[in-house]
Amino acid sequence: MKTNQLIPFVVTALIALATLTQAGCTNSEPPSAARVISLQPASEIIGAALSDHSVTTIHIDQKPVTNADLEVLRDNRIITNLLLDESEVTDDGMRIISTMPNLIHIRIRSKLTDTCIEDLLKLPALQFLNLPFADFTDEGLERLAQHPRIQLLRLRSPRVTDQAMPAIASMKNLAFLHFIEIPLTDDGLEAFYEASNLQSLYLDDCQTTDQGLSLLLQRQPKLHLHVNQAHLDNDPQKDNHNH
Repeated sequence: MKTNQLIPFVVTALIALATLTQAGCTNSEPPSAARVISLQPASEIIGAALSDHSVTTIHIDQKPVTNADLEVLRDNRIITNLLLDESEVTDDGMRIISTMPNLIHIRIRSKLTDTCIEDLLKLPALQFLNLPFADFTDEGLERLAQHPRIQLLRLRSPRVTDQAMPAIASMKNLAFLHFIEIPLTDDGLEAFYEASNLQSLYLDDCQTTDQGLSLLLQRQPKLHLHVNQAHLDNDPQKDNHNH
């Protein structure tokens, strides 16, 4: 990467499966030291990344990415990690992303629906999928569960119910699962009693009870469980943060 590029890019060969970041750091600079930063359009960031063939990760967290911005990525075989933290990408944009056969890690912070599921299934290398603003249904999630290589799944989907849990629990390579605002109940947890490959389960704003979660831990004592960013008191893994 040339030193005169304005936007740094992260070039990685491996993606860490469980990186926990803590908020609350304060800016120690006095107000007088404030600087005006000119933000580059997403299209320029993507273009600069593609000009350096050693770059395998595109991470945008400044100006929103649109479907049109993604067009230059069609059929790209170099990019393996696409992280769009400022995103206006829709299901139509996923059709472009689906042409990138070597994508391993996708994080898109915009609303995506069942319409994009078939495009996600076209990504043979996909292992880490993070869609914190998705809006899938049971049918969509059951279809997504047919992807053979996903190891990490993090998503929000308020319309998903317990019905989809057996399909998710049956994903052979799924090790790390994070549900956000999914109305999962104790009945749905039963699907994970025999999910032997599952190492970590994070639940935020779901509808499970301590009783149901305790029963899950009895069946899965090695499971690293977080509920609303905390452990149960009787969690045998509460002091283990390797997941």
